[in-house]
Amino acid sequence: MNTSFVSQHLEYFKDTYGLKIANAEELFETQRNLLEYLICLGRELENKMFEELGKGYEGPTVERDGRKYKFVDYRHNTLHGLFGEIHYQRAYYVSSQEGGGSWIPLDEQLGIEKRHTPGLNYFLSTFTGREAYQENLNRFHEIFRPDGKDLVSMRKALDMDYVLGDRIEENRQQEIQQVFESGDSMEVQREIEGTMAVSIDATKVREKQGEYLDDCGRKRYEIGFRDAKIGVISKACWDPRRAEAYCSDSSYVGGIEHADEFFQRVWVEMNRRVADAEKIRIVFLGDGAKWIWDRVGDLANQYSVFVLDFYHATEHLSASCKELYGEQTEEYWRNFNRWQESFCEGKVAEVIAELKQIRATCKGKRRKLVQDEISYFEDNQDRMHYDRYRAMHLPIGSVTVESSCKNVIGARMKQGGMTWSESGAEGMLQIRTSLASERFLQDFRHTLRKAA
Repeated sequence: MNTSFVSQHLEYFKDTYGLKIANAEELFETQRNLLEYLICLGRELENKMFEELGKGYEGPTVERDGRKYKFVDYRHNTLHGLFGEIHYQRAYYVSSQEGGGSWIPLDEQLGIEKRHTPGLNYFLSTFTGREAYQENLNRFHEIFRPDGKDLVSMRKALDMDYVLGDRIEENRQQEIQQVFESGDSMEVQREIEGTMAVSIDATKVREKQGEYLDDCGRKRYEIGFRDAKIGVISKACWDPRRAEAYCSDSSYVGGIEHADEFFQRVWVEMNRRVADAEKIRIVFLGDGAKWIWDRVGDLANQYSVFVLDFYHATEHLSASCKELYGEQTEEYWRNFNRWQESFCEGKVAEVIAELKQIRATCKGKRRKLVQDEISYFEDNQDRMHYDRYRAMHLPIGSVTVESSCKNVIGARMKQGGMTWSESGAEGMLQIRTSLASERFLQDFRHTLRKAA
């Protein structure tokens, strides 16, 4: 950058804010003032930039899409830009044909639909997509509106995220159509070599499921819960020092939808991460949910391995021990540790046999609980060869997807009192999984092409 240009701006800055730095506090305040100066400069530059774009005049009359439009005048518009409001004039056309309609060439060219620029939409959503709206709207304003002017309203932030989330989801559906209907392949990104781990789970999200008026005529909503499903596609790695497998370089997909539709989403992401899903070893991890294991076979190849999450299995052991021996008693720990070790050694059948002997001595509620645990282990026995999985250097726990339920979904969408509309929940889930997959910039650019 031209040094004289920088020096000139420093003089402008000193004239406006002064420059006294004798201690840490003064340095901090000077830096805050410098941020405000740069943001105000950016605001002026954005407005000058729009002036140089012209006004989009296309002539006195224009025909497009079979309709004729006539130039009316130049009309003023105000946008929320990245640094503040942008004011500009643009040509305005109307059609006198049946049905009427207007056309604003410059707005169409720039993809301006909701009185904000793409830059504002992108950077604001990187804030609001990570934490509760008000908190992160405040953070955004602190950085991009340090002078307190041209603040973005909560309603505006909500609207931007709803539209953006919908557009990201439209792109996801186009990808699904590309793979399942057109038979096209996905462009491979962050290719996984070696072993792919596919972890699947679901968590509940509060949702508005019906609208009604109360006795005072105020609008109210019936509140329910829906499953937000999440899939994590990772590279399976082995840590020789700790002698255990782990997942890394993860990408995420999410959906509030039927399991059949969700598994299409998972398959698309799997094909995004490998060149040929038929030639790589895939380990599928999940809890005992039937909706998962009824469908993973459709995604598997001849090298696939199916693993019941070890920690879910031990939770069931713990439930049995609590009922039989009391919580945290000496006998609880003795049997829990012994059975857990048997699981690690691949001796699931022996634990089941022992539980059946115990069942014969139980009655009523206790007998039913023991039988439920026996059924759980028998149903999943073919996915509990933990000694074999460890020898193959495969992960045996779905901690990656468990943490995703908490960090990708829960941390943003399940905070105290949060209730979502159907479209709002789906849209935010797409923003969250895009951010977590470190693909948000790419996804956002695709939405701009759609808007144009």
